[in-house]
Amino acid sequence: MKRVFVWIISWITLSASAEVITMDLATATDMNDHPITYNTSYGNGYYDGTDVWDSTYNDSESCQFIYTNGARFMLSHIPSMNAYNGMSWEGFTLSKVSQDTANVFGCVANGGLAGEGTPYAIGYFSEWVTESQGFSSNIIFFDQAYYPEYVYICQNSNTMKAITNGVLNARAFTEQDTLSLIISAIDGDGKETQSIIYHLAVDGKKNNGWGKVSLTALGQSAGVSFRMTSTDIGSYGTNTPLYFALDGLTVNTEKPTSVQTIDTNTQANGQMVLINGRLMLMHDRQLYTLLGQRVE
Repeated sequence: MKRVFVWIISWITLSASAEVITMDLATATDMNDHPITYNTSYGNGYYDGTDVWDSTYNDSESCQFIYTNGARFMLSHIPSMNAYNGMSWEGFTLSKVSQDTANVFGCVANGGLAGEGTPYAIGYFSEWVTESQGFSSNIIFFDQAYYPEYVYICQNSNTMKAITNGVLNARAFTEQDTLSLIISAIDGDGKETQSIIYHLAVDGKKNNGWGKVSLTALGQSAGVSFRMTSTDIGSYGTNTPLYFALDGLTVNTEKPTSVQTIDTNTQANGQMVLINGRLMLMHDRQLYTLLGQRVE
C-alpha cells in the first residue's frame, strides 16, 4: 500500500499552462483502465449495493484507487487493503443510488450534480483505519500539483437518518451537536497541511442537498484528504455513521483569486480567523476548531 502511495506522490509535477479541471465521475475506471460498472442487484436494507460500484468490496490491487479524468484524480479505495472476505470497505466508492432510503450508499439529493440517478462518490471515513495507518482513509490524489478551487458535498442518506431519528447506537442530534467534514491539503510527502471545515450539521441545521465548498484557502497541493468528526462519541469511537457524498471537485493549474470565506452549510458562511496564533472557524459569532468542535 505505502509503495503505491509513494509512487503516486512522486508523480507530482508543475503545470506549464493554466487549466481548470472538474472531476468527471462518468469516466471513472479502476487502475487497469476498466470502466466502473454498477451492481444491478446486490443486498438489501442499509447496505443494499444495487447501483453501486460492483468492486466496492474488492481489495485487489487493481481496485486500490478509482481513477477519473484519465487518472488526473485518484480516489483512495480500501487503503487498508483488507475487505475481510468482502465484508468491509473504507475510503471511496461510486454510487448511482437514486432513492433516499437510509442506504449507506445513498445521498439525500438522490443523485450527483448532473441529476437524479447520475454517479457520485460516497466516502466512508474509517477512524480505525486512519489511526492505524497514520493517514486518512479518504484521500484524493492529483497527477500533478494543483490549486483546489471547490467541491460539492451532500449528506449521506444513512447519516441523515442517524442524526435526525437515531440509528442503532447513534442518537438524534440536538442543536448543540455538530457533524463536520475536515478537508485538508496534502503535500508531496502525503502530509496534511492547510485545512478547512464544512459542517454537515450545526446549530440544529443539516445539509439537505449539494453544498458548494470553496477550497481556495488550501493553496497548491498534491491532493486533498477528508476526515469526519461528530459530537456523538461513545466508548468505542464515534457513534454517528461517518459517510458523506462528494461530486464536482474542481482544481486549477494556476493560483485562483484568494478568498477567506468558506461555505459551512447550505444556509450560511463561515470565516477562517486567527485567534492567539491558532486558526479557527467563525460561524454565527461562534468559534469552532478545525476539527469541528465548538470553542466555549
